[in-house]
Amino acid sequence: MTLHEPATFATDLLLAGLGAFFALRLKRAGEPSDAQVWWIRAMMVMAISAFVGGCYHGFHPEVPVQVEVWWWRCVLWIICGLGFAMGMSLLCELRAPESRHAWRVLLMVKFAVACIVVIFKPEFIVAIADYGSAMLAWLIAAVLLRRAWSWAMVFGVILSILAGVVQQTRGVFVPPLNHNDLFHLVQALALVAFHRAGKQLRREERLPVKQHLGNPFEVQNG
Repeated sequence: MTLHEPATFATDLLLAGLGAFFALRLKRAGEPSDAQVWWIRAMMVMAISAFVGGCYHGFHPEVPVQVEVWWWRCVLWIICGLGFAMGMSLLCELRAPESRHAWRVLLMVKFAVACIVVIFKPEFIVAIADYGSAMLAWLIAAVLLRRAWSWAMVFGVILSILAGVVQQTRGVFVPPLNHNDLFHLVQALALVAFHRAGKQLRREERLPVKQHLGNPFEVQNG
């Protein structure tokens, strides 16, 4: 079997490895909050999408057309799952558990609509629009709320936007690197920022009740 687009295959595997590595680091950093759980899932979904996408770029000419067209749609569906996981992480960061239901349903509808669109329009721009909307929501939250994760999140989103713009140019930049290869390399830098942001998402929602609320009978100094 011949390996096609070797640079794209290699940079996709690099992205997959980084995503999985950062997800495992976050998971091992301590008891995660709900927001961090979904952020870890987002990074793992990204790693899976990069792996499946890299295999597609490397080997899709070797498979029947009927398999190839649905293989590519699977890549796009996984990327739409990334948008859903990022949206759920933001929801858990901003809303208390008892007030998340309606927003969760909205995110599920958004995910379903994106998946349906992919069936009829299997283009990468559809996946970019889906997970890009989740990144835009994170960017707005980062600017307005100015939490500990804000700067890292801003850098990650800006780099991801830059990566998306590069990918859509569909040119060759530094032979043999094409638009997909450079997209992967810029997105790898964004992952570093996203990992740092993920470490700083709030943890207090999973603290014991006494520690979370404090002792109401404790005398406060000052």
